[in-house]
Amino acid sequence: MLTTRDFEIIDFLNEYKVARTSTLSQMFFPSIASCYKRLHILASKKEIIRMRDNVSSEYLYYKKRPKQLKHSLLVTDFYRELSKQVDVVSFKLEFPLGNIRPDALFGYRKNGKNCLGSLEVQISHKPFDYGKYERLYDSGSYKAFIPVFPKIFVVSDNNIVLKSNKFDVVLVQTNFSNLRA
Repeated sequence: MLTTRDFEIIDFLNEYKVARTSTLSQMFFPSIASCYKRLHILASKKEIIRMRDNVSSEYLYYKKRPKQLKHSLLVTDFYRELSKQVDVVSFKLEFPLGNIRPDALFGYRKNGKNCLGSLEVQISHKPFDYGKYERLYDSGSYKAFIPVFPKIFVVSDNNIVLKSNKFDVVLVQTNFSNLRA
């Protein structure tokens, strides 16, 4: 029989596509041991699919394998790491901001203050398109969608050079060692 938490995990995987054991453990379980046991049961019942990650040896869980597995995994890894530091209030994938579609738009509370962030996962060899955010900022058209301009978090395994400092941009290497919300 499926529990309320099982349905929450399945809903999470439907929405966010893929997650590591460590992410699901942090978000849904009191201990890693109980996480392993329940995820094993869900996988054996074919409620979710799991595969072993070759890099970390953790299991990855999903309902349907994402086309961009590494990209989707970095989004949920970012969500996990962010939620360790702040109270994440909302985390919406591909929320449109005019003609920009960031990987996620999220609200969070830090030290009692409400904040807004935008996530860009940049793992291709194409450079990060800083200009699209600069145009959005300069035009002020973002105000039709959100009350303030978000802090931009760029997750990448590439070196990124910023061309301006009009708004906050946080560069995060894929190991998340320098994430500061």
